[in-house]
Amino acid sequence: MRLLNDIGELLNRKKENRPPKHDNDVGLGVNFNISSDENYGISISSSPVGVSTGSTVTDFYVYEWFIKNTGEIFYVGKGRGNRYKTFHERAYEAEKIREMFDTSYRFVGIGLTEDQAIELESKEMSRILNETNDRLTNRIIPLFSKRGNGYDRSPETPELQFETAPTLYASEIEEHYFGVKSRSFDKVRSENLKAVAFINRNIRDEVNVIYDGKLDKYQDETRLLLSTNGIKIIKSKYAKSVTAWIYIGDDYVTNYENDQKQALEKLGRHIPTYHLIDLWKFLKEKFGEVKTDSKDKILINPVHNRVPLKEIMNLYDWEKGFDEGMLHWEEGDQERKAGNLERAIELFDIARYHGYNAPALYKSYAMAYRKLKDYDNEVAVINEAIEREDSVNNTTIRELKERREKALALKQKRN
Repeated sequence: MRLLNDIGELLNRKKENRPPKHDNDVGLGVNFNISSDENYGISISSSPVGVSTGSTVTDFYVYEWFIKNTGEIFYVGKGRGNRYKTFHERAYEAEKIREMFDTSYRFVGIGLTEDQAIELESKEMSRILNETNDRLTNRIIPLFSKRGNGYDRSPETPELQFETAPTLYASEIEEHYFGVKSRSFDKVRSENLKAVAFINRNIRDEVNVIYDGKLDKYQDETRLLLSTNGIKIIKSKYAKSVTAWIYIGDDYVTNYENDQKQALEKLGRHIPTYHLIDLWKFLKEKFGEVKTDSKDKILINPVHNRVPLKEIMNLYDWEKGFDEGMLHWEEGDQERKAGNLERAIELFDIARYHGYNAPALYKSYAMAYRKLKDYDNEVAVINEAIEREDSVNNTTIRELKERREKALALKQKRN
């Protein structure tokens, strides 16, 4: 299921008007790389893993790097000339191993055509992953290998449990080669709950296991408990006022350590780090049960010129709607950034009428209405965006719901 969701997110990038997130990402080609967070990720490829450049020379080779005293192979590659001994900028973990251990190389095959090298490289990776326990640091591996590369959670990582905070975990590579161990989230303390920032990255299996598929329930209750008890929710995790980070999912412990290092450099201090489940339990114990249906009681009355959904052109032809409406959205967003908000909204209406349906349009709508303090229309367009969003990208839905929550709070405060 996670794999299908990640693939779905890749296929929907066009709808979000955003470029691929990683250098190896492509549209629908034979080889693709899907990452589940900022710095690490699962890697997927058809077999063979390489892509031919069309070269006709016959001096390609396949090589592998290994640790001398254990014989463990940690990287397989193909190349020409001095490639086997040069620094590999994008193979961070492999280079880290080369720096820390006494390593060497050997050739698996020489005097090859490019296609032969690609095939042999894939065959050697499969052999290592199917017949040995060596942890490869290659990001892209043959699809049907019996074992993955070493970027998944280490075997020592505790299993996910319902309503139980996970751990900040180490990958197999980190644990095996570098001795990195997982660590627990900090214990929630009242004195650190003044201004909190949520960390949204790397939310995968947790939604179904920890939250039983009801992440919104836990988020809504936690946010309402925070806001009704005078605790600020801020956007930037490096804001000067931040007093705690709240993870919704889990993450590599090395990512957490890097974030703390940046916090020390930028803010001069480490940031207490809690998990949403622990915070939810703490707040409920401290403040009692909370009703999250209060936002339903806030009536909205949006006044606008948008045509009803059923009258939108190209309603069932997304590609045509995209082509005919995108330019109007782009022009409108330029007007929005220039401060011409009424004109921007007119152009957004035109883009929408032509069938343009993308999260970017609704985000622009929402920002324009927020600037005008027209919270009724902001909530209305967000509701429509959520209704029309057919992407598996749950992050977009969460962002829209968070923005709607803020708009409702602002409307209620003004009233």
